[in-house]
Amino acid sequence: MKFKKNYIATLLGLSIASITYGQHDLIQQVPEHASFVVVINNPAIVKHSSFEKINQALEKLGLFNNIDTEDLQLESIADLDLTYDRNAYIYKTDTDSSYYTGILLPLKSGHQVGTNLFSKLSTLPTLQGYERRVSTDGKTQVAWNDHSVLILTGDAHHYYFDNDSVAQRYGLELPSYDNAVALPVYEYETPPDDIHTENVSDGVMDTIEDDEYTVYSDFDGYADTTYETERTRNAKNDSLRNAAFALWLAHDFSSYLHPDENAASSRSLRKFDKKNTLVHFWAKDLIGFYREAMPYTLASMQLGYGMEELIYAYQDIVLDLVQDKHTLRLKGSLALNAEMDRMIRPIYKNKMNRKFSKYIPENHIGYFSININTESYLKSFPTLMERWGGPSLYSYRDIAGIAATAFEVILDEKAIAQVMGGDHLVFINGLKKVKKEYIDYQYDENTFDYTEIKKTKDDYIPTFLWMFTSEDQRIYKKILALGENKEKVTQNNGIYKIVDNPRGEVIHVLFKDNIVFVSNDEEQLSAIRTNRFRTSNDRSIKKKIFSNNMTAVTHLAEIPETINRLGIPVIKRWDNTVKTLAQYGDVTITAQGAKKGRITGEIAVDFPKEEPNALQYLLKELLHIIED
Repeated sequence: MKFKKNYIATLLGLSIASITYGQHDLIQQVPEHASFVVVINNPAIVKHSSFEKINQALEKLGLFNNIDTEDLQLESIADLDLTYDRNAYIYKTDTDSSYYTGILLPLKSGHQVGTNLFSKLSTLPTLQGYERRVSTDGKTQVAWNDHSVLILTGDAHHYYFDNDSVAQRYGLELPSYDNAVALPVYEYETPPDDIHTENVSDGVMDTIEDDEYTVYSDFDGYADTTYETERTRNAKNDSLRNAAFALWLAHDFSSYLHPDENAASSRSLRKFDKKNTLVHFWAKDLIGFYREAMPYTLASMQLGYGMEELIYAYQDIVLDLVQDKHTLRLKGSLALNAEMDRMIRPIYKNKMNRKFSKYIPENHIGYFSININTESYLKSFPTLMERWGGPSLYSYRDIAGIAATAFEVILDEKAIAQVMGGDHLVFINGLKKVKKEYIDYQYDENTFDYTEIKKTKDDYIPTFLWMFTSEDQRIYKKILALGENKEKVTQNNGIYKIVDNPRGEVIHVLFKDNIVFVSNDEEQLSAIRTNRFRTSNDRSIKKKIFSNNMTAVTHLAEIPETINRLGIPVIKRWDNTVKTLAQYGDVTITAQGAKKGRITGEIAVDFPKEEPNALQYLLKELLHIIED
């Protein structure tokens, strides 16, 4: 365990420190059947980072001290045996009984990694030209040659041994719950109903209070002997599991040095921006993530269906951490099988109303847009419900199928799509000063009575503007007309004012062309109605809105002032962090529809321009956090 905390963590942290070329790409040692692979693109990290800042951060974290030996005194990452103009790899493989985690790191010429890093581990015979070491518990093996080092560790799956035949094969003792624990039987007398303590003398009461009461722990069904027995059994079982895994690792290790089938031909692992991608991640499928979180059979035992019935249509996942000048981007994509791709692709084929571009406010805190084809979604919904909703309803699958068919027959998808087309755009504008009523209390100091007093105060609320396309607006207008009859809605120059709101906030509605506008700022709708609306000239906003199926943007620079004006308290520890946000740009989340069998998305953060790039600014902030 100490080895894992010190050596593995250190090697992972220092894997970003390479400057010389090796001879072979270590992807040839990544097994083809890996469930996930992390590619650490060291050349790109070295190009964009600062060795000085990396050294400072690692020194303050104490990682150099963890691996200091008499033969190797570390003062810089340049003193390590590692060289990283080649990629490093981290991967994981799974079986029903265990998992392995492999770490592949390139080594510089003339290294002394065995002496410098692994001298405390036990020596094993050389294998395939590799020197080897093994940890005391046998659950981690290390092997290296002139060019690279492989660290292979892992553990057994506990649930694998829950099977009676498996437990018997490896000598484990499973707990038996066939016999209930028998509780001791004791007799007691029911006290008479007419006992009144006020009629009992003080002497008698003292006797009662001093009397010895039954110690109920004597009747605890989970006695000390039972606890000790279970603790002993668990310790024995853990030891046997660990011994079994150590044997499996010793047997399998040679096949990981040079896998018969490696991932070198994997297009998903090789296709990324080599110059700017810092870390590239690939996972085989979503089922693997659920397998990690819970025993694979748990869903079927608890819910009556397997997770594969719900998520089988989602295949491999790719994530990239990309350095783009002063912006860090996390790009991702998820592959779909042919059935799912065919089903949802029409949902994302919809044109955002180009008229929206005329109503982008000059000043706003953030915005959100979504664009789907309502008609296609409603047509696909019955199939989606029957195929993926059915399993979750367990014993009601047949009913789910009937409900899906009824839904398909009853709905007029085209008519509904005319009412709400599927393209929506919402802006959170600046803060608006309003008068708010509140209840205060005036107290009489003599009688302690109080009187309620209505008062008003100045307050700030964020205003919003929501717009969506509607080719058929009749239903909305009829609902508002009904509200007018009930005196809950008023109308002035085509702008409807909804006053019957549980939160007391006034909402306004405007119909113009084929767009429905909803806002809590009447002046903004009035400007739209009379063509006085001041439109933003920022072309990047239009590009994001019209080129993605979903966009969410927050202007971080606006956050400190917004927090201040809303009177939101900030603890002292976070005060400086909040103030620093004024120097940031945007946080942007985008997603695109299914294209070429994949759904793609991205999260981007614009960092301050104080440092040469975003990565170096992040390193500087990390140093500040460590120092604090």
